[in-house]
Amino acid sequence: TTGFFITMNPGYAGRTELPENLKALFRSCAMIRPDLAPICENMLMAEGFVDARPLSVKFVTLYELSSDLLSPQIHYDWGLRS
Repeated sequence: TTGFFITMNPGYAGRTELPENLKALFRSCAMIRPDLAPICENMLMAEGFVDARPLSVKFVTLYELSSDLLSPQIHYDWGLRS
């Protein structure tokens, strides 16, 4: 069995839409926004932090407040890549 996955970010800068003839060959799948707290906790534990859970909650709160309160700039990235 073989699977092909195409990730499209149509609103992202520099990306283009997939042509209609290729869209017809693939089934669409909706994605939701991930819960950042357990992801951040796992990243901190992987780096060796013992009390990662309270620190991850603080990081997620900091990122959410920063993305809400700071002016929108292209060099700010408050997603999972940060």
